Amino acid sequence: ADMAAGGGGSRRMSTVIVTHLANVEDNSKFKASSYRRAGLSEAEIIEMKESFDLLDWDGSGCLDLDDTLDELQSFKIERLEQESLMIALRTCRKKGPTANFGEFVDALTPLFAMVEPTQESLRKVWRLMDDNRRGTVCAEDLARIVSKYGMQFTTEEMTDMLEFANESQDGE
Repeated sequence: ADMAAGGGGSRRMSTVIVTHLANVEDNSKFKASSYRRAGLSEAEIIEMKESFDLLDWDGSGCLDLDDTLDELQSFKIERLEQESLMIALRTCRKKGPTANFGEFVDALTPLFAMVEPTQESLRKVWRLMDDNRRGTVCAEDLARIVSKYGMQFTTEEMTDMLEFANESQDGE
């Protein structure tokens, strides 16, 4: 918030740079294999660690999620460029006010795993959602899947998904 408010911005930036350089040294001790998740490469874990370290302004190893989200929004970065990061941070925020690197990895992993769906994987997901084999998916179908798999989507997020996918404008 210091940079956005205009006060202490250069001091804050110096602190961030020094902290980042210290984290780079600490990364020589970092063991990516400790954070292995299905569908995630070691290179992706290292990339996540670098992003986490940039967001960990004070080098504490724990993100204050409200501050981090505010800072990212103030950077005026193209929305699509940071969308997966924002989704992951909001997912962490639903679980608490702070997140360590393991929690950050847990929130980002599903976003990395769904990079390029195959036609068969899309069919499987469709069959799960279209339980009654109507050829359409409605709000109730989506709500059932969200509940069944413990997904943390709000009603507004589910409505947005359906509106985005609803070419015929018939609610399905």
